[in-house]
Amino acid sequence: MVNKSEEAGAKKYNREEIVACVQRAVQSAHEQIGTEIKVLTKAAEDYLLESEWSGDETDLEMAVKRACVISVGSTLEVEDFDLEYRHAQSIGNFIESRLKGFMRNIKRFESFNLYDMVIPEVEKSLIMMVLKETRGNQIKASGLLGINRNTLRSKIKKLGIKAKSL
Repeated sequence: MVNKSEEAGAKKYNREEIVACVQRAVQSAHEQIGTEIKVLTKAAEDYLLESEWSGDETDLEMAVKRACVISVGSTLEVEDFDLEYRHAQSIGNFIESRLKGFMRNIKRFESFNLYDMVIPEVEKSLIMMVLKETRGNQIKASGLLGINRNTLRSKIKKLGIKAKSL
């Protein structure tokens, strides 16, 4: 997507490039992570057009995949890309929406440690997703997760993740 004459660094893509990259990334997120197929709203498309991206598609693609994970519903909105605006709220909404059905069934148990059950499962899913995305590269995965490589290895062992099968 980058012309050889362009210098390395930030680039603004045209509408067709944005739409094509978004479609590839949405399909990739669907296949790799299991997110539903999502559609980009006009406002989100405009937001992506106004944004500057690195010289290759990687930053844009990762932004779209992240948006697919945190978005609620079948559309990708501006808020799904503007993480400073919505980061904590959208992850909280995502987890909350997934836990609501679980909570309906779990309320009947009085002595149940929900925290110790849910947090390791969320952590395991996140680590597995990132390992899959990085094709098992633990150095890249630890960077994406923002944790030390040794911490990642410890968590992989503790959570029983079979890193070689990813």
